[in-house]
Amino acid sequence: MQKVRNTIDSIPNTLQKQDFIPISFDEPVASDDANLSISPDQLTIILCTQGKKTLQINFSEYTLTPGSLAFLYPQSMWKIIDGSDDFQACYFSIKGTSAKEWNTFIDLDTVFSVSSYIAKHPYTSLSTDETQVIEKYLRLLQNRYEAQAGATVIHFLLSAFTLELNHIFTLREKSDKSKLSRQEDILWKFLTLLKEYHKQQRSVNFYADKLYISPKHLSSVIKQMSHKTAHEIIADFVILSAKRMLKTTTMSIQEISDELNFANQSFFGKFFKQNTGLSPSSYRKK
Repeated sequence: MQKVRNTIDSIPNTLQKQDFIPISFDEPVASDDANLSISPDQLTIILCTQGKKTLQINFSEYTLTPGSLAFLYPQSMWKIIDGSDDFQACYFSIKGTSAKEWNTFIDLDTVFSVSSYIAKHPYTSLSTDETQVIEKYLRLLQNRYEAQAGATVIHFLLSAFTLELNHIFTLREKSDKSKLSRQEDILWKFLTLLKEYHKQQRSVNFYADKLYISPKHLSSVIKQMSHKTAHEIIADFVILSAKRMLKTTTMSIQEISDELNFANQSFFGKFFKQNTGLSPSSYRKK
C-alpha cells in the first residue's frame, strides 16, 4: 500500500485546520536501539496482503500471512523478528486511547467488545471474504481521509468499520480456539497492570497482589510465557518509557527520574545504565 506520511504528527496544515481526526496509514517503526518499542497512545491495525512477516507482540510471536490481522494496542511491546522481501500490508493507526471518541455512532458496549478483543488477541486470521471486506474499508478510509472528507464522513466510516470488526470478533469468540488459557490471561493482565502502574511500581509483589496470586506463581507464569522474568519485563517498560521521554521531550533528567518514581536522579541513572549500557545523558545525545 502506498505510504502517505511518516508520523501522525506530520499531517498537512490543510487537514489540521479541519475538525481533525488523528489517523495515519504508515507502517509503524520501532524507535528503540534493539528494534523493540512500546506502542504510543494509538491503536495500529496491520492487514497483511502479500508475503509474510513475524512480529513479537507482548512477548508472543505471530507470523502475518495474506489475510491475517495484527493489532498493536496502546502501550503494547513489540518488535519485528523477520519478514519476506515481498511483504505488503495495509496499515491503519488512530491516536487516542478512547475508542468512543472516534466511534460516534455506535454504542459503548460494541466499542468495549472490540477494544477488549483486540487487547487480548493481537493476531487474527481472516477468511477470504473477511479479508476483502477489511481491505476495502481500510482503502476507503485512506481515500476519503486524504481527500479531506468532512469529519462526519470519517466518523461514519470508522463506526461502520468498527461494527464490521465486532462481527468478525464475535464469531471468533464463539470458537474454543480463541479462548485465553489461564497462563495467557495472567500475562495479559500483568501487562495491562504494567501499562498503568510501571511509572510508580517496580515490585513483582505489587503486581502479584493485584492479580491475587503469589509472586512465585506470577514469576513462573511470566517466565514460561515470555522467556523473560517479571523483573525484566518491568524494567523493559520503565526503560522504554525513559527512552521515549529522553528522545521526545525537553524534560530534565531529574524530571524524568521523578516521573518514573525513582528516589533520586542517581538511582535512576544507575538503573538506566545497568539496563542500557549508557547514562541517560549519553543516550539523549545519541
